Amino acid sequence: MLTLTPTAASVLTETKTRQGIPDDASLRVASAPTTNGEQPGITLGFVDTPQEGDQIGEAHGLAVCVAPDVAEALDGAQIDVQQEGDDAQLVIVPAG
Repeated sequence: MLTLTPTAASVLTETKTRQGIPDDASLRVASAPTTNGEQPGITLGFVDTPQEGDQIGEAHGLAVCVAPDVAEALDGAQIDVQQEGDDAQLVIVPAG
């Protein structure tokens, strides 16, 4: 299953708190819609409840659910934070 580094979990938990999202909300990882033949992407967002078929787990106190259409491709991967100057962005580090 997809995991999170402690730093990524901390950033996401802080974001959830700052945006007033309930403590019991889960981070959901799913495929992003594509247009014009673009390569599929990944979207992250907070949801009240996982959807049917989601893989459900926990990482550093943050509930995580992964959509079935991306679960296999992200198995063993990890969400981390990449610093770029003063900005930080979440990145997915592939397994292996």
